[in-house]
Amino acid sequence: MNKFTLIFAGIFLLQGCYDEPPFRPSFPAGVVEGYEPIYADASKADIAFEPAHQLREPGKIYLYGTLLLVNELYKGIHVFDNADPEHPVAVGFLRIPGNIDVAIRNDVLYADHLGDLVAIDVHDWQSPREISRLHQANWNLTLPPENMRYFACVETERGPVVGWRLTTLTNPKCFH
Repeated sequence: MNKFTLIFAGIFLLQGCYDEPPFRPSFPAGVVEGYEPIYADASKADIAFEPAHQLREPGKIYLYGTLLLVNELYKGIHVFDNADPEHPVAVGFLRIPGNIDVAIRNDVLYADHLGDLVAIDVHDWQSPREISRLHQANWNLTLPPENMRYFACVETERGPVVGWRLTTLTNPKCFH
């Protein structure tokens, strides 16, 4: 290797060694796109089975035996009897605030609930029973899902944050 190649390689490698100051956003006055928190009603933050609800913001779909489970983003799981796929029948709604993902095996439903992973015994859908909970410190619902975005600051007195909605904000004061 000649001297010129070594000097060029050294200069190229040293480019990433300077300390860049952290990005500090300027908070705009007026309207900007950003995230607003979705709060759970603290009195309805528990897991419960309710009468069927209308699908409004469906998420993932899961087939379990003759049951069809449809996630309602940040709210819970719609349960349908799918024995006749041409005529599914709404059985009810399993309220799980903050829920996005679900899996089920041997009548145990695994779901995210307010930042935790819960296992729910659903052998009787009318009477679901939480059998375990694993607190997940890394599922921080107090920050929006994307970095480098403005967002409406969380107001803890409004209840637990169960999700985020991309919208327009006026004079946001938080950035992540």
